[in-house]
Amino acid sequence: MKASLSNISPESRSAILLVAGISIFGFSDNLTMLVSDDVGVGQFHFSRSLFAVSMVVILGKFLGLSVIPRLWKPVLVRTLFMVIAIFLYFSVMPMMAIAEAGAGLFTSPIFVLIFSAILFRERIGWRRILAVVMGSCGVLLILRPGSDGFSLYHLIPVLSGASYAFGSIITFRYLSDESPLAILMSFIVAIGLCGGAFATGLTVVPASQELIAQAPFLFRGWQMVDVWFWIWMAVIAIGACVALSMMTRAYQIAQTSYAAIYEYAYLISVGFFGWAFWGVVPDILSTAGIVLIIFAGVLIVLARHGNEQSTS
Repeated sequence: MKASLSNISPESRSAILLVAGISIFGFSDNLTMLVSDDVGVGQFHFSRSLFAVSMVVILGKFLGLSVIPRLWKPVLVRTLFMVIAIFLYFSVMPMMAIAEAGAGLFTSPIFVLIFSAILFRERIGWRRILAVVMGSCGVLLILRPGSDGFSLYHLIPVLSGASYAFGSIITFRYLSDESPLAILMSFIVAIGLCGGAFATGLTVVPASQELIAQAPFLFRGWQMVDVWFWIWMAVIAIGACVALSMMTRAYQIAQTSYAAIYEYAYLISVGFFGWAFWGVVPDILSTAGIVLIIFAGVLIVLARHGNEQSTS
């Protein structure tokens, strides 16, 4: 077994770990539906962080990586955008097929292109312009504004993707030398604290019954929970940390320029487990939109890789 693994190139091992890790995320994210009827999104993130913090500390000891940031200012700015992105993404999970919500989050490469062009005057070639158009068409196929099933809540995953893009830009430009677990720890602590504050605010000043009826997971305050809630939260946190450890190891053993391509396995994984666990399947138009967003992201990565090779 070890001999066969040693024959695999570092790039291939990195790809295998990335696909496996991101697929575990698709599995654990679907488990959110097991607790979404019992608590709100704020309490969910606070509870998950209680488990995740200790797991990241253990992971840091095991990998010999620091969990304390050195570059505090860019880490905190990046954390702000990432917390907004993931908070928004999880908020609407019970309201639509998770694959559709995930497709909204994975519009981030498109927003990275747009923001980089506007803020940093980066030139965008025809292939990446085509990718933006293709991804935008995919978003429209999923959202279908003007249709009977459309609501403003369907825009939230796209806003999540935009916020995630800002976080990704900061990571790339200012945090290449920072410990990945320090970046992760900052995010886990911040989203846990924000979740607790959000749940407390909705408990002290409850949302209207109309809003709670429309989006209970988003507008629910603190709730009483049983032991099964904590069991499922532990399982979700363990799955997330196992996935993150595999992805961290993948980035350590090889510099994979095509990493974003492998990460799109999340949409396949989250869609498969959404069907297997809950029987939720996106319709034909939404599926076509998801495929367009995946192709757009792949095209962006390939175009970037081509530019890097031509300049090297």
